[in-house]
Amino acid sequence: MFCCAIFPLDLTGSNRIVCNLSRGKNALLLLIDEAIELIKTEIRIVNLRIKYPDQQKRHSNKLPLSPLFLTDDTIFINIMEIVSSLFLSKRIVYQNGKSAYLTDLGKGFEWLFNIKLGDYHQKHMDVIKRKPAKLTEFLNELATLIRKESENKGYR
Repeated sequence: MFCCAIFPLDLTGSNRIVCNLSRGKNALLLLIDEAIELIKTEIRIVNLRIKYPDQQKRHSNKLPLSPLFLTDDTIFINIMEIVSSLFLSKRIVYQNGKSAYLTDLGKGFEWLFNIKLGDYHQKHMDVIKRKPAKLTEFLNELATLIRKESENKGYR
């Protein structure tokens, strides 16, 4: 591909000169061409989505939002404490009886409470690496609440 540019030389007689572009400018023009083609492709995709909206709906597997949300003072590591406990207990299984993966449990809680936990395995390790006094702090809190409610109802 041969590229050339026209630059003003002076204001008197011949005010134009043709010269070859340097490789840097040539590469820049190629990048600009690629960007233009990318934009054209994106426009075609948008037009197709407008023209065929049902096709787009069929491919989006978004679940409806859960009606449940956490209070502002809830710490995500506490939710991860529950997720990790359920994962380690192996009491949540798939239809085939196989124990649920940590990732799937994390995704389930994310959907349930409309949150993003992030890296489930790292958060799981953060729970496991806690100091002994804080290892199951939130679960202990929950157990205390159940004991108090049981006492308040007269079952103890």
